[in-house]
Amino acid sequence: MSIRKRGNQLVIDFRCYLPDGRRVRCVETSGPDTEKNRKHVERKHKAIEYALSHGRFDYLAFFPHGTKAKHFENRSEMMFSDWWNQWLREKSVRPGTESNYRYQYENHIEPHFGHLELSEIDQGEILVFRKRLEGKGLKASTINVYLKPLCQALLAASKRGLIPVYPCLDIGSLSEARASIDPLSFDELKHWLDYLSEKAPEWYDMILFWSRTGLRPGELYALRWEHVDFFNKKAMIREAKKQSGEVGLPKTNRSIRDVDLRPTVIDALKRQQARTGLMGQHVFLDFKQTTFAAHKMLEGFRHWMRLAGLKYRPPKQMRHTFATLHLAAGEQIGWVAEMMGHSDPEITWKKYYRFIPNLTRDDGSAFEKIMDSENQIGNRLVTSLVTT
Repeated sequence: MSIRKRGNQLVIDFRCYLPDGRRVRCVETSGPDTEKNRKHVERKHKAIEYALSHGRFDYLAFFPHGTKAKHFENRSEMMFSDWWNQWLREKSVRPGTESNYRYQYENHIEPHFGHLELSEIDQGEILVFRKRLEGKGLKASTINVYLKPLCQALLAASKRGLIPVYPCLDIGSLSEARASIDPLSFDELKHWLDYLSEKAPEWYDMILFWSRTGLRPGELYALRWEHVDFFNKKAMIREAKKQSGEVGLPKTNRSIRDVDLRPTVIDALKRQQARTGLMGQHVFLDFKQTTFAAHKMLEGFRHWMRLAGLKYRPPKQMRHTFATLHLAAGEQIGWVAEMMGHSDPEITWKKYYRFIPNLTRDDGSAFEKIMDSENQIGNRLVTSLVTT
């Protein structure tokens, strides 16, 4: 972007987006080269530069009779739904992220904004939308997640001149409550496993596996038998079930990992193989013999924890249980971070530092020593399966 002379006239030379998405060069004549007019043009130049960098450039406000004015006169005719589809096609995101964006759009964004023209969406409309999400009882963190793609799409629209002002500019994120870590203690986990071994053997093996591997819920739901390597004692995490129900890649590239399987876990998987190995591709199935959905797992946790006399925790706390109990047992933080798919042990440290004593081992054996009494429970289960 620059100011230069053309003959005895000053021109402002810059690039902007047309409503159809094309980025073009604009060379706009701005009056004679006089000392007074040069100062005026310099101020105008700075204002344009600021507007372009902040996504607030309105071509017609600066050049109502400019060379590109005809391209902007009907800019308000584009519907938000049309722009959203164009924006998502052009945006380069991971398949899992795109799937989440489509879910958020279809279930929340489209019902509110889909029928509006882009020019009708202002700051007030965004705030009304956010208030409606709050009225549905959604958490602040969830609302912030839904606002992110909406505001990204509107920012792209403002940079291309489809709307004069970026409506999300002064809308901050809602304050989020710190994610609570409420894992089971050693005693609680042992008590629950002991109860499940007698009342629900299939849940015993699933919870034992989960407490020893630290998978995310979606990773557990999507785990297939083809990704269980008994010979190398590994569970290969290659897929995850999304909120929308689709199965795709795990959360991050680092989440694609191989998880170590201790002998106790392998025994549990072999018992599970006797139940589901011939019933489909997935390792863990619900009582209808279908892959777990989030709400079904929630129901199961509420039911079996209540019957065991335990304080209820949601399924995601099994991941925290794995981290906190293994760290408390003295496993090396680097090994725990690797099993959980964290990109850096520093992430694990910051999240679970208050549970970390002296760290000396890195193979899962410390945890097994504390939980070794569970081997006896496993042996009883094997005996019961054989006799039945």
